[in-house]
Amino acid sequence: MIMNYKNLLILSLLVFSFSCKQTKKESFPFPSEHYTNTTFPKPVGFINDFDSIFSETEEASLVRLVKEHEAKTSNQIAVVTINDMKGYDDIEKYSLDLVNYWGVGQKYKNNGSLITIHKKARKIWIQNGDGLVTKLTDGETAYIIQSKIIPEFKRNSYYKGISRGIEAIIKELTKEDEN
Repeated sequence: MIMNYKNLLILSLLVFSFSCKQTKKESFPFPSEHYTNTTFPKPVGFINDFDSIFSETEEASLVRLVKEHEAKTSNQIAVVTINDMKGYDDIEKYSLDLVNYWGVGQKYKNNGSLITIHKKARKIWIQNGDGLVTKLTDGETAYIIQSKIIPEFKRNSYYKGISRGIEAIIKELTKEDEN
């Protein structure tokens, strides 16, 4: 078979298009430029395990959980494990700046939630976008941390704690939708 220029061009575009889809990771679409003086890690997806506390299987399971929720609601839930807060003393402020820098959630809905874990410092925080705070209050996130996540962390079961935490967040966020 003789390939002419047109067929070769079409074939090249198909191969290029397919290869781009295969290597692209999910990410958040709207990083902010307001934090140019801060060195935040670049997001690699919904689960950003920079402290290597999850196995590949556990990470894949968490990704599935948050992606299913996003597909149903458009809400984005992300997780980050860190081993350095880059000069921040307060995990709450770090989480707020990081969630804004990464752009977790839909830009005009502000419907993102970020779970930040600093294992070494024994700190955890759930930061919610303004579009979620009526469905998931600070009191509810504190309850989720204390009752769902920390008991598992005390057993060194970080995956189970985060999985239970994400499930509780999803339950709260979809509570009104079920009524």
